[in-house]
Amino acid sequence: MVMRSLCVLLAAVLAVLAAALPVAAQSSRAEEIEVATQEISGIRAQINQDNVDAPEALEQQLRALRVDGRGRLSAIERELEAVNAQIDLLGPAPGENDPPESDILASERSQLADQRARLSGERTRVLANIFESGELLTRLSGAQVGALYASLAERGASPLEPRQWREAWRSASAVTGRIGRYFAKWGDNRRGDSAYGRSLGLIFGALIVSLMIFGPVNRWIAGTFSSAVEKRKPSPARRVVVAGLKMAARTVPGVIGGLIIIETLRAQGVLTPEGEAAARAFWIGVLSILIVSGFTAGFFAPASPGWRIASIDADRGRAVSHLALGIVIIFSLNTLLSAIGVAAHAADALLLVSDAIAAIAIAVCLFLLCRTRLWRVDEEKSGEGWRLLRRTGRALAIIIVAATLAGYVPLAHFIATRIIYLALFIGLAWMMRAILAELALALRNRLSVESDKTDEAQSANYRFWSRLLINTLLIIALAPAVLVLFGAPAGTVRDLAGQALFGFNVGGFHIPSVAKLFAAIIVFVAIMGATKLIQRAVQRGPLAHSRADVGVQNSLITLMGYGGLVIALFASISSLGFDLGNLALIAGALSVGIGFGLQSIVNNFVSGLILLFERPIKVGDWIVTPSGEGTVKKISVRSTEIETFDRSSIIVPNSELISSTVTNWTHKNRLGRITVPVGVSYGSDPEQVKQILLSCASAHPLVVSYPEPFVTWMDFGASSLDFEIRAYLADISQGLTVRTELRFAIFKAFAEAGVEIPFPQQDIYVKSLPEGFEAKKEADHA
Repeated sequence: MVMRSLCVLLAAVLAVLAAALPVAAQSSRAEEIEVATQEISGIRAQINQDNVDAPEALEQQLRALRVDGRGRLSAIERELEAVNAQIDLLGPAPGENDPPESDILASERSQLADQRARLSGERTRVLANIFESGELLTRLSGAQVGALYASLAERGASPLEPRQWREAWRSASAVTGRIGRYFAKWGDNRRGDSAYGRSLGLIFGALIVSLMIFGPVNRWIAGTFSSAVEKRKPSPARRVVVAGLKMAARTVPGVIGGLIIIETLRAQGVLTPEGEAAARAFWIGVLSILIVSGFTAGFFAPASPGWRIASIDADRGRAVSHLALGIVIIFSLNTLLSAIGVAAHAADALLLVSDAIAAIAIAVCLFLLCRTRLWRVDEEKSGEGWRLLRRTGRALAIIIVAATLAGYVPLAHFIATRIIYLALFIGLAWMMRAILAELALALRNRLSVESDKTDEAQSANYRFWSRLLINTLLIIALAPAVLVLFGAPAGTVRDLAGQALFGFNVGGFHIPSVAKLFAAIIVFVAIMGATKLIQRAVQRGPLAHSRADVGVQNSLITLMGYGGLVIALFASISSLGFDLGNLALIAGALSVGIGFGLQSIVNNFVSGLILLFERPIKVGDWIVTPSGEGTVKKISVRSTEIETFDRSSIIVPNSELISSTVTNWTHKNRLGRITVPVGVSYGSDPEQVKQILLSCASAHPLVVSYPEPFVTWMDFGASSLDFEIRAYLADISQGLTVRTELRFAIFKAFAEAGVEIPFPQQDIYVKSLPEGFEAKKEADHA
């Protein structure tokens, strides 16, 4: 009895706990939602009152709130789905005239309905918080961009003021002292550890290794890649590829050497968190110089005029290269000095003077770079766009100098640095575009048959669409960097990129991401490419060594292409996240349209499949249709192409070939009969004529001996005895040629045998003449 009481008590406690835990979890989540709502309201109030002191902190807080909200939303939706499933298991509620359900079911249904209403309310509040967080992030980003450009538009101290130079000099002296003390402190620490000499040796060794790898890597890239490309005929894309390889030959050693040096300095304790920014600035500056020097070496190619991208002579090319390198060197030095100044707590005057000097120097180099006499290009090659670009460069150079001297140093520095970044981005994108274009061309040459390679129209279409795709991909890849470059917050750009990559919802409908769209395109192209390879392998392998007819081979290859197309479509649709089971609903919705507007298209498509399976006609057949007569050249999805003997093309819908009568001269084989009618005079010997005709037919090399040729006496004509010589040919497509040659032979044989070929004659008998006709005739003779 005691044990039973304990079991009942334990069950009751467990039931209370089981009921209390969900309630506690629900109460905790409701409190979290309320706290998030209050935080969002407080942030909104700060933004509305323009009382934002730390926008980066608010941005991180809003992002954290949005991430938490998405996590809660996922949990709520899972619980809501489970509740709906339980309600579905209970079945529909009884109607007014139905008997009532039991109290237990009614209570369960009521509890589940209350739980669903509560979860729906929480879901609505969480969605509102997520939406409001995104809206506030957008407003905060706009405010940050506005604040950036407002600060650029503010006029500050002019670098022409002597006071700025005095403060800059004092700050430079202080920074130099701090840097000296920094390295002196490091040396004292290493001497105390008895590792000073070893550290200097390691640093010096890393520097030597970094410099030594330039030669081998440069020679390896030049010998492996550049020489292979330069053996081919120069083209615009290949010239850019060679320039990119020359750039890589100088940049790759810089990347490797920079990593070796930085890691060595970090391992020896030279780099502190404050000094790493300056080291990275130095490394990036060196890489920028190497990139520009390598690309300009390939762009102007003074030693190889055939591979020169710019159509200017070597001297002007060197001048342009020096100016471009000068701009990048000035920019890199300014970036390095700014990083050192920030790490060493330099005064604002020093940073202002440094930015002003860099902006003016960059502007002078840009103005000199845009001079017309440096770019001696034919007017037809340059075009208005190139001239407009040079004029814009000169105008921006003047604006930078004027803004700097007028006190708008941040604006001038912003314009100058953005020009350099844009030039680097565009140069790298241009190089990548050329490389991808060459790869696309190589892929086409790999997958195409020989006839497609020589088809100029197909080649032009392929180049257009492949370059359009490459340009689109590069623009999409370059857009986030350009947005950040011109002041858009990196977090906002990252959000936009995330929405593009992972999709977003509009009114409850999920828009697939750009990544999924490109993945679907890649899947489709990959499967179609694999289908092409399989078709070529089958066509060159089993079919080439079989005795199958050419038309049968073409039908099999076409069916394989249709099968690959269907698989590619289903695979690409599935990769987008669509349920293939729902395609039945889509097909049902489309059935109405098919029944009305698409009936003829579907009819032709099905007829095309019938033609490929039953093969009443095949490629190469000589057919006669109501639309015309000729040779079948191609059987496609909707229609069949027939080439007439006049070399014109007739496009016949497939349904016409199925529903109407078609004469196929070469359906089973190419054996066919020809008929040559001949007429001789009534004075000719019919037996002799028969023998002559048979001998002419038998002597022709294209006339088969079985079935043997024969002669028929057709009729007694008005002017001749009408005969026909009928003979069988192994290839009926030669019928016109054989008939012509037989006529030549018959005419010659009749002439030698004296057989006359008559022509129509008529005798006119005059029964009476008009009165006076004879007298008039005699008078005319007199």
